[in-house]
Amino acid sequence: MANNKKPRKKHIPRRNILPMTIRHNAQSEQTLQLVPHTELMKFREGVGDEIGWNTITARLNVGLVAAYQADFDPEYYLLMDSLKAIVNVRERFLNTGRWGLSGDDLKSIGDGLVTTDNLQLSITRKQLSKAIDYVFKNAGDLDDVSNVYVQI
Repeated sequence: MANNKKPRKKHIPRRNILPMTIRHNAQSEQTLQLVPHTELMKFREGVGDEIGWNTITARLNVGLVAAYQADFDPEYYLLMDSLKAIVNVRERFLNTGRWGLSGDDLKSIGDGLVTTDNLQLSITRKQLSKAIDYVFKNAGDLDDVSNVYVQI
């Protein structure tokens, strides 16, 4: 008879993922930051499109939620101005049929993207993940421009 009468525990394989306290690698961080800036450059050159607009809007919304969650008030208000500028771009498209930026919109959106990049580096990976999840779970119907703002 066996010496050990306890039943064997079933082996549960675990996924090899990083804990939420460890940051992304440098390439992932850089990709998250560069893609919206690239899309903004396309708008500046006059070849922007709806996909680029959605990319920039999502990034600004992530920054807004991150600033709100981390209680960064100056960044929060700057990002609200950036979102108003991106809404102006959408309204201009709906009126004219062309994607374009004014100089003030370009500056405001650029400042918002830089602020979001700085927020990304100053908050934890868990806070960033929560902000991204919140934005994508609560994304509204973009046919109505008033739904662009994240409701907090």
